[in-house]
Amino acid sequence: MVPSLIMAISTFTLPARLAAAVRRATGRSGTVELFYAYDEPSSAYALLELASTVQGRRVTIELLPVVSRGIDGDSALERKRAYALVDGRRLARRIDRTMGRSEPVDPGRVAFLAAWTALGPQGPDLQDFAVAAIERLWFAGDGPIEREPFAVLWREMVGGEPPDESSPAAGEAVRANERRMKRSGPYETPAAKVGGRWDFAQDRPRQIGTWLDELGWSRR
Repeated sequence: MVPSLIMAISTFTLPARLAAAVRRATGRSGTVELFYAYDEPSSAYALLELASTVQGRRVTIELLPVVSRGIDGDSALERKRAYALVDGRRLARRIDRTMGRSEPVDPGRVAFLAAWTALGPQGPDLQDFAVAAIERLWFAGDGPIEREPFAVLWREMVGGEPPDESSPAAGEAVRANERRMKRSGPYETPAAKVGGRWDFAQDRPRQIGTWLDELGWSRR
């Protein structure tokens, strides 16, 4: 039974490993699709951990910010958002960080960050911006959430002025991410997809790193 099980597992992962090998052979990098929300502490942790996980690998994070997610009409939403802060502090301690905010963040207050990122050019510069923005938002204390300090980060890391978050294109870009997440299966963030495999990104960063190794995306 054991050899049969090992063979079955190998067969199951073979398509993903072959697809990764083809990407390398054609000069392309690996990709981690990350659906996340700027108003969510666990997304902050997941983004920082994944940025560390892909460092030194030929792997990029495809940033897919959303605003609307979860169960429609969820009666426990406010209680979940309050608990998310408690859980966020626990997660932050794993990486020797201190969660700076003491109150939940309303999704509407940071929707402009989702719009900017959804419209931005995918790549290392956008990833640096997202990491810096989420660090400022969640680990720099309870300060007010104002547009201009984040616009400064955008100019420094991406270049030029940030996109117009009030434009129809911005709203559609975020909604496209939300539709894509629903079609793919996850209903809540943060969720990461690597080589066809889904994980809740805040719970399994080490397993995601191990899976990247199995796919051949080891650190150089």
